[in-house]
Amino acid sequence: MCGSVSAIGLEEEDRRSWPQLRERLRRPGHLMALMRGVLGDVEVAAVVAVTPAGEVEVLAVRATAPEIAQEITFDDVPEPEPGPDGLAVRPATIGGYPIQVITEPDGQGRPRPLAVLSTRWIDQHLLLYARTLWHRRRR
Repeated sequence: MCGSVSAIGLEEEDRRSWPQLRERLRRPGHLMALMRGVLGDVEVAAVVAVTPAGEVEVLAVRATAPEIAQEITFDDVPEPEPGPDGLAVRPATIGGYPIQVITEPDGQGRPRPLAVLSTRWIDQHLLLYARTLWHRRRR
């Protein structure tokens, strides 16, 4: 649960970067939330916007899990200028698919991935994965 200033139940990395990430991705009139789940054997978190009617839109998948961060290949382009929040958006790929990654400096001049912005193919794969979990074969 993440309030305007609280971060109850978050991992330390999520707790540290949540305020900047939340504001970067904020949708006016929506509740901003961090939802946790399991994809395969990896615990992941998704940044979502929730309407007052309860509709959820996935905005990004956190890249704090090493299994996700290792899949990201940054494009060979100049480092973008960070915004006022210290974060930058860099082009990259995962499995050959083009993505955009919100990054922060790692203190050694390299970008540290914070979140992979949602794309149509990410949304479709998350939906297919969720359907597989909910429609398990009955015995």
